[in-house]
Amino acid sequence: MSVANASPAGRSNQIMSVANASPAGRSNQIMSVANASATARSLKKGRSHQVIRRTLLHIAVASILAGSLPALQAQEQAPAKWTPARTPDGHPDMQGMWARRGVAMAEANAPKTPLSEFGSTGQPYPTVFNTGVSTPQAASALANRPAGIIEPANRVLPWRPEADAARREFLSHMIPPASLRYVEASARCVPPGLLGGDDRHPYQIVQRPGSFVLMYEYNHVTRVIHTDGRPHLGPNIRLYMGDSIGRWEGDTLVVDTTNFNDKTSFSQTIPFHSDALHTVERFTMVDPYIIDYQITIEDPKMFTAPIRIAGAFAAAVKGSELMEFACAEGSQTLPNIFGFGFFPGQ
Repeated sequence: MSVANASPAGRSNQIMSVANASPAGRSNQIMSVANASATARSLKKGRSHQVIRRTLLHIAVASILAGSLPALQAQEQAPAKWTPARTPDGHPDMQGMWARRGVAMAEANAPKTPLSEFGSTGQPYPTVFNTGVSTPQAASALANRPAGIIEPANRVLPWRPEADAARREFLSHMIPPASLRYVEASARCVPPGLLGGDDRHPYQIVQRPGSFVLMYEYNHVTRVIHTDGRPHLGPNIRLYMGDSIGRWEGDTLVVDTTNFNDKTSFSQTIPFHSDALHTVERFTMVDPYIIDYQITIEDPKMFTAPIRIAGAFAAAVKGSELMEFACAEGSQTLPNIFGFGFFPGQ
C-alpha cells in the first residue's frame, strides 16, 4: 500500500531501496510491493462493482416508479362508474320522455322507386306536427354510436329470392297506387310496427312492477311489455305490434315479441313482412341521457338469416310531453292520391 500510495519520487526511492537490499530482503520487499498492488487493484475493482450495483438499483427503482405512475394517474383520473337510479322493484329507472334515433332498416342495395321522391305519400297531418323531438345531446355524441343495420355488416339483407321479387313487384304498384292496399301504411294510419315512428315523435316510458310500458305519440300506440313471467299468447291471436314479453338480464331489459300480423311494414322500400316475424329487443341505460337499443329481426318467410339493427333512445328536453295525434281527421291524403275530394258538388 505504501508503494502504491507514494508519490513518484517516493516510489523511485522505494524501488532503489529494493534494488540495494540483500536477496532475501529484496524478495520480501518485492512481495510487499506485489501484495500492495494487488490490494489496490482489489479495492478499485470493489469500488467499481459498488458503483455498478448502485446504478442498476437506481435504474430498477426508476423503472418501477415509471410503470406505476400511469396506473396511479389512471386511478386518479378515471371517473366513477355511473349507476342508474332504481325503481322500487330494483331495476334501472328508464322512465321519462325519449326520442329514438338511428333505428331503421336502411339496406345497402335498396331498389329504386318513385317513392324516394317523396318524404311519404302519407303526411295526413300538418307539417308543424312533424318537426321532430329536441334532445339535450350534441349530435356528435349520438353520431359515434352504432346505428342502422349492423348485421350483416355490409347491410345487404339476406333475402329469400321469392320474397325480394314479391316486394319489388309490390313497389311497382305504389306510385300511383293500384288500389288501397298499395297506399303506404302511414298514409292509412296503420300502426307503425316496431321500426316506425322514429325521430318525428317522442316516446314515453312508464315502469310498474310486472310491466314496462312504451307509449308512442305517433298514432297513440301503446306497447305493454309484460315482465311478470307470463307466457306468450296463443298462436291464433295476431296483433299489429305483436305480443311482447320482457325479462331482465342484469340491467338490460330483453323483450321477446311474437304473434305479429302481416299488416305493418319495415320501411318505405320493404312495405310488408310476414306473420312469422319474431323480434328480440335489448334496452340498456348507459347514462342519464342515453338508452342503448338493439333489435334482432327474424322472418323466415322473407330472410334466410337474422338481421340486427342498433340505435339509441335519447332523453327529450325537459318539459316534453306526448301531444294529441289525430291521424285520420282532416286528412287529404287519399283524396289527393285517388283524385277525388270531399267538397260539395264534387
